[in-house]
Amino acid sequence: MSGGVHDMGGRREEFGPVDRTEHEVQDWERLADAVNYVLNAKGHKTTDEMRRAIEGLEGYREMGYYERWAAAAELLAVEKGLLTQREIDERAAALEKRWAGE
Repeated sequence: MSGGVHDMGGRREEFGPVDRTEHEVQDWERLADAVNYVLNAKGHKTTDEMRRAIEGLEGYREMGYYERWAAAAELLAVEKGLLTQREIDERAAALEKRWAGE
């Protein structure tokens, strides 16, 4: 039985070592973490649901850690009817505009 896209065990030669250098956490990464915390605290997602959503993401290997968390939270919010894709897109555009100083 083969694993999903996330199962890369024993393939170090193909992907190289894990980059363990620290980076300064960006605002959007903090926001992604906060959204996931609230979804969990309010009982809107479980660890298993989040894992399924993350592992099923298209482009999983090209995404960074917080990108996966943000995309999976978005997917779950839409699946559960908490927000529509349009509402998410509108709010994301407003945040991007505000953060760009427009």
